[in-house]
Amino acid sequence: MPGEDLRTIPDLEKVHQDALANKLGITSLQALADADQRAIYTALASIWPRPSLKRIAAWQEDARSKLSDATIDKSDWHTAASFAVIFAQRQVDDGWELRLEAERTEVEPASEPRQWPSWDCAPLCDWMLGHLYRPEDKARSEAAAADETGAAVGAEPTAGAVPARTEWAELRIDSATISDAHRQRDLVRAGELVPPPEDLEPPVRLRFTVSGGRAGQHLRAAVWFGRRAEPGWSPHDPVDVSRSGQAEFDLSSIPPGGHDVSLLAWATKPGATLAALALPTLTFRQDAEQDGDPAAAR
Repeated sequence: MPGEDLRTIPDLEKVHQDALANKLGITSLQALADADQRAIYTALASIWPRPSLKRIAAWQEDARSKLSDATIDKSDWHTAASFAVIFAQRQVDDGWELRLEAERTEVEPASEPRQWPSWDCAPLCDWMLGHLYRPEDKARSEAAAADETGAAVGAEPTAGAVPARTEWAELRIDSATISDAHRQRDLVRAGELVPPPEDLEPPVRLRFTVSGGRAGQHLRAAVWFGRRAEPGWSPHDPVDVSRSGQAEFDLSSIPPGGHDVSLLAWATKPGATLAALALPTLTFRQDAEQDGDPAAAR
């Protein structure tokens, strides 16, 4: 009978067994234990009440427990993390506004979805990689901790290699300044937004300071631009945050007009939250010579 050994799983009813067998071919404890949690959740969409991800995780944990006496090949592939990614778009006036949405799927309670302007996948990939921790990373972190504390390498650590989410460093954007051909103004002061200058004339440079990271964390920073009815974009690749916590960008080539700007900072390895701050609209002008106005140029 299909799903016969699945009857040993508490709370896994026949209607669930039939759906797993018919839609995913899951008829054994091993198949249940190895299955993608999100795929199971999708396959059971028509069952009411629909089993939650937490309930599915309990089924899989029970299956793994019943299989614990079996020899498991450690070379098998195992899911380190899984994500649902959505490429979203909507029509605005005569153009399209693009957005990426993503959430981690195998954690309970469900995490809040994240969003990024445009379909540029670079910041999305950095965010997803921030949820992963490879065995070699763990070994390196333990060795580094042993070197710093003088403890013997291989000694049992006092805590796991991956800090709990509540213990992650909280990155913050404390200050930001912008300078143009005429002046320098604060955009962020002591973590609070400051009214921006009326307009900016090249050359324009933006600097911001990131705090909250732990010693040894490698931080990256980026600026994201958006305009109504246009996809978001970044004028530069992400840059390394200096040891003093500063990141700097040359914005002299930004097209004229008003732009919505966001400042971003993140760690390249798990252990710190993403810092994101949306600035008030910044208005960029061409320099006088490019305007073709001789009087202004003089």
